[in-house]
Amino acid sequence: MRSFGLKTSAVSTHSPQPPEAWGKVVRNRASWVAVLSLVLWQVACGGETLSQAPKPGSPSTPVTPSANISISPGSATIGSPDLTMTIQALNNFTFFGGHWHSQVHWSRGSVDTPLLTNFVNSSMLTAIVPADLLASAGTGNVRVETWDIIEDTLVARSSPVPFQVTSPSPQTPVPTISSVSPSTVSAGSPDVTITIDGSNFGHYGHFFWSTAFWTTNGNLHDTGTWLQTSIASDSQLIVVIPAKLLQSPTSVHLVVMNGDIMGMSDGYFGYPRSNWVAFTVTPCNTQC
Repeated sequence: MRSFGLKTSAVSTHSPQPPEAWGKVVRNRASWVAVLSLVLWQVACGGETLSQAPKPGSPSTPVTPSANISISPGSATIGSPDLTMTIQALNNFTFFGGHWHSQVHWSRGSVDTPLLTNFVNSSMLTAIVPADLLASAGTGNVRVETWDIIEDTLVARSSPVPFQVTSPSPQTPVPTISSVSPSTVSAGSPDVTITIDGSNFGHYGHFFWSTAFWTTNGNLHDTGTWLQTSIASDSQLIVVIPAKLLQSPTSVHLVVMNGDIMGMSDGYFGYPRSNWVAFTVTPCNTQC
């Protein structure tokens, strides 16, 4: 038989790849192209990864402590009774009162105490700080946590705000009156200067000193008239009673208060005051 010069050594010994194998190659190559395109798009946009921005005001994941709160009051003195605190939400932080429930917490050292919390609205809570947390000086940190009470998961936490428990300032002493001289004058008299002897008179701070009052029934807010008072010593006051108070016969009480004489708006309540002594304006026996 004639040979046509074909060389069998030129024929490949590998079997051709089946069509489905080429399909896998094409699909793999398409996948890599898609991934490369996504990477290039992210680089062009600043290199950020794709993520959905959280909706402002909504609880996000438990690891977000950026929201802020404010509290009022921010301090109390040692020995204060139970205290009602108001908590305001700031910077788009939101409080919840449904199955997402916002709770105020007090932490001091390693002790964390949940406080009795009242939901007012989405930007306000109130909480009771019990007296036993105010028994010693120091700093407590107040924060708000929002929990999903159905799933029992933490969904938001505010930043902590410090609350100061302070030592009280030195207590203002209670004044006492031992005598008044003179203790009587005649109706129609001009201004009268009297001397009040006693104890614990003095200056105790800005606008805070011993002042004598004229009152008909001991109620300094409603019937009290403060009198021009000079502090001679811690045991003596020099007081001027104006003529306008001496026009008619009457019997009144003289009282000394150690406090803020400008504090008429608070009714002088809470300031230390002395015992009272009588002062009498007698009828005029001669032509007045």
